[in-house]
Amino acid sequence: MRKPSIRVILSAALIMSCVGVWTDAWAAKGDPKLGKQKYLENMRCSACHGESGIGDGPAAVALNPKPRNYTDCSVMSKKSDPELFKVIKEGGVAAGLSPLMVAFGSQLSDKEIWDVIAFIRSIPNPPCKVTAK
Repeated sequence: MRKPSIRVILSAALIMSCVGVWTDAWAAKGDPKLGKQKYLENMRCSACHGESGIGDGPAAVALNPKPRNYTDCSVMSKKSDPELFKVIKEGGVAAGLSPLMVAFGSQLSDKEIWDVIAFIRSIPNPPCKVTAK
C-alpha cells in the first residue's frame, strides 16, 4: 500500500479548512426574513426588545437593565455574531449579561438562531458596521 504524499495530505487539509470556513460563514449569515418570523413568533423576542428592536417591548417597562437596543450601533458594532448566538442560545448569564435574558436554545434550532441574528443585524438602517471579531 502506498503512503500518501505530503502534498496530498496538505491539499486535503487545505480543502477541509476552506470548506470549514465557508460553512461557518454560510451558517452565520442566516435569513433575515425567516429570522423576523421567529423574532416575532409568540412575542419571543419582541416582548422585551420590541417589534422595531429598540428595546421598547411591552415587558421592557418592568425590566432592569433594559433590553438591548439593536439600532444602537455604538453597542451593536462591538457585538460579534458568535456573541449574539451564545446569548440567544444560552441566555444572558452564559455571556456575563443580565439573567433576565433567557436562553432560547430549547426553543430555536441553531439555524433559526442564525436567522434571528441576521434579522437583528438588518434592523438598523443603515446597518451597523460590525467591528467585533
